[in-house]
Amino acid sequence: MTFTMIRKNLLFCKITRIKTSSKSLFDSYMSRFKPGQETCPVCGSLGNCRIHAYYGRHLMDFISSKPVKSDICVLRVCCGSCGHTHAILPDVVVPYSGYSLFFLLRLLGEYFSGLFHVEELCERFGISQNQLYQWISLWRIHKQEWLGVLADMEVSDWLFLKELLSYNRYSSFSMGYAIQCNNSFMQSHANPPPSGSKTAQYHQLIYSPDISVF
Repeated sequence: MTFTMIRKNLLFCKITRIKTSSKSLFDSYMSRFKPGQETCPVCGSLGNCRIHAYYGRHLMDFISSKPVKSDICVLRVCCGSCGHTHAILPDVVVPYSGYSLFFLLRLLGEYFSGLFHVEELCERFGISQNQLYQWISLWRIHKQEWLGVLADMEVSDWLFLKELLSYNRYSSFSMGYAIQCNNSFMQSHANPPPSGSKTAQYHQLIYSPDISVF
C-alpha cells in the first residue's frame, strides 16, 4: 500500500486579503470536502475514495503579532479500486512542516524588508536563528527552481515575495509550482518514493467542482 498526498487548492485570492487563521481556513475547507468526488492519483479511478482515517498535527500561525499553535485533523482517504491511501492537504498547510504557509511568508517578509534584526525577529516568532537561516536557504532554492537561474539573479527576494502576495489567485502559483517541481513551495522534505508503483505519489490539481472558502 502506498501512502500519498493529494494537495488541494483553497487560496483563490490574494494572500493579503486573508484575515483569518490557517486553522479556520483548513477547517472550513474540510467541512465541505467530499471524498466521493476525488480522483485517485495512483490508479486514476474517479468516485471510489472513501474516508479511511484521521491523524492529528500541530500548525503554527502568526496572529496578532505573536505565534499561535493550533491542532488540525488531517483526513486520509482510501481508494476502493486500488487500496492506496491519500492524505488530503489544502495548500495553506506545508507538507512535513508544523508551520503554516502564512507563518513562513510573514516571517520571510519581515526578514527581507529589514524591519527587525535577526535576534529580534527570532524572538518575535519564537524560532532559532538556525531555523530562520534554513528557511531562507530553502526559499532561495525554491525561488531559483521556479524562476530559473537567470531570472532568479534579476529578481530580489523582496520583489519575489511581493509578487507572490499580489497574485490574484495564490493557488494558481502553488499548483504551478507543485506541477513543475513535484513538491510544495517551502516544503523542506522530499516526497517519499511510491512503494510498488511507478505512478506519481504526489498529486495536486484543481478539480471540478472544487471548494471555495471565500
